[in-house]
Amino acid sequence: MNNKIFYLLAPLLTILLLWFGLHSVFFPRLDENQTKIEKPERSQYKVIAFGDSLTAGYGVSQAEAYPAQLQTALLREGFSVQVINAGVSGETTRGNLERASFIRSQEPDIIILGIGGNDALRALPFEETQKNFFAVIDVLRGGEDPPEVLLLQMQAPLNAGGAYKRQFDALYEQAAQKNNLKLVPFITPKIFLDPRNKLSDGIHYNQAGYAKVLEEHLLPAVREVMKEIKP
Repeated sequence: MNNKIFYLLAPLLTILLLWFGLHSVFFPRLDENQTKIEKPERSQYKVIAFGDSLTAGYGVSQAEAYPAQLQTALLREGFSVQVINAGVSGETTRGNLERASFIRSQEPDIIILGIGGNDALRALPFEETQKNFFAVIDVLRGGEDPPEVLLLQMQAPLNAGGAYKRQFDALYEQAAQKNNLKLVPFITPKIFLDPRNKLSDGIHYNQAGYAKVLEEHLLPAVREVMKEIKP
């Protein structure tokens, strides 16, 4: 009698064991403290240098432009970092605005923003430049977990006219204060007015000029921000 009961129940027991085994594989029980699956943390800082020819490195090799020099310096200091050169020569703030959404979509940790120089060289209407300028920053700082934005401080050329130059030069401090951005000197009298630091066109930095800006201003600023955030 007992053997008959065993033989009758054996298939049912086998089915139950298989069910619970497969259920545990395909429908694992979540730990009571586990509410969601966390995305793996990125261990490398992602920095995008966004700007015009002064970012792209017009007239010098890619290795001599400031983004490449910055990456080399940071790697030497032990940071795990990728610095992407997203500079486009000749681009105005209107073009910057057209590209801003794409730059933001790359989810960088830091954006180094160097824009406005071509607007000043072409003496474009200041109101248009100002509108584009603030719109670019709004796009870059939008969404969840916005990147840190370092704003490179530019200056209008002297031949732009006194009134235009005063308005344009003041724009960078205004934007930095309004948006709580770190303002980094880039076009400075000490470095930029020294002809040894520029190409023969008198507008763009050469390798030595980029190196001095990097050492004196940009590298300390980026280093400080990177120590404040986690990649």
